Amino acid sequence: MSSNINEISNNTIVRILAIIVAFVIAVFLIVTLRQPLVWVGISFFFALALERPVDWLSSKLPRKSRGLAVLIVVAGAILGIAYFVSTIAPPLFRQFSEMLKNLPGYYSDFLSNDNPVSDYLAKNDISNTLSLNGERITNFFTTASGGVVNVFTGIFSSIFAFFTIIVFTFFMVLEWPKFHDLFWRYQDPSKRSHRKHLYSRMQKTVSGYIGGNLLTSLVAGAATLIFLLLLKNPYAFSLAFTVAVLDLIPMFGALLASIIAVSVVLVYGGVPPAIAAAIFFLVYQQIENNILQPYVFSKTVNISPLIAGIAALFGASLGGLVGALVAIPIAASLQILIKDYLERKYPNKHSK
Repeated sequence: MSSNINEISNNTIVRILAIIVAFVIAVFLIVTLRQPLVWVGISFFFALALERPVDWLSSKLPRKSRGLAVLIVVAGAILGIAYFVSTIAPPLFRQFSEMLKNLPGYYSDFLSNDNPVSDYLAKNDISNTLSLNGERITNFFTTASGGVVNVFTGIFSSIFAFFTIIVFTFFMVLEWPKFHDLFWRYQDPSKRSHRKHLYSRMQKTVSGYIGGNLLTSLVAGAATLIFLLLLKNPYAFSLAFTVAVLDLIPMFGALLASIIAVSVVLVYGGVPPAIAAAIFFLVYQQIENNILQPYVFSKTVNISPLIAGIAALFGASLGGLVGALVAIPIAASLQILIKDYLERKYPNKHSK
């Protein structure tokens, strides 16, 4: 009997050690391969979002060619990005460079003028804290909350990462039906229908969030551009682009974008235009939060703002701006799975 106990104990110890070793190896691989794993994860969710448009397009094409539909969608996206990079990006970044170069001078002129804000800064010695030299002022605008310039650099610096994600997305969407067949083939037939329903809800959430977030950010950038052009601000395009990009980030992105834009308007145009800009962003955010976003997202994305903020924070730390965007539909999908599990495990409490 004692030998059996010793044998069981030894087996248990071996299993525990094996689990610990496997866990350590898994953590090591995740840490080591974090970047490519993030790329694969981003590609997966892009593919999930593109599956329905590709299915619709392939149904309209001759012989319902899925490969041609995927090629058209991906090629259209690449051509759109290429057009932006070749025609819009160069003047846009020249305007960014000019803005960052001239802001210290605008700031010095602003402080030397007689206005309530500069008087308040001088009276409380805040101007010395912010510093009048160009390098510190430029730093102030380029490193706020992670750095606007750093965000843009992170988006466009890794050409290899971009094309890797495009290639992965292309093949994932192309092979999606095979993945479907293989995955559902090994599911329990009694649970297959329910799991397909959950998958459909998750897919709707991901595609709805990605499409809706892009649309609302484009609207925010366009509205900002029109407003700043009416103010005759020379940096209207660069500031509008900043607003559009940062508006993609949930929770705090729109607030950060408005602070940056109002600050630039303040040092360039003075207090009255800055007040007008502050009122504009305040009103627009109310419209976006209470009218535009509920209408665009409808019932596709139902997630707690707290969970969305936490997910965005974790996603940003792992994958930057794109990671923050992908983290929201991941969190929403997990919320669907957890809610379904609790509803099935505690049906009586759910009915109440």
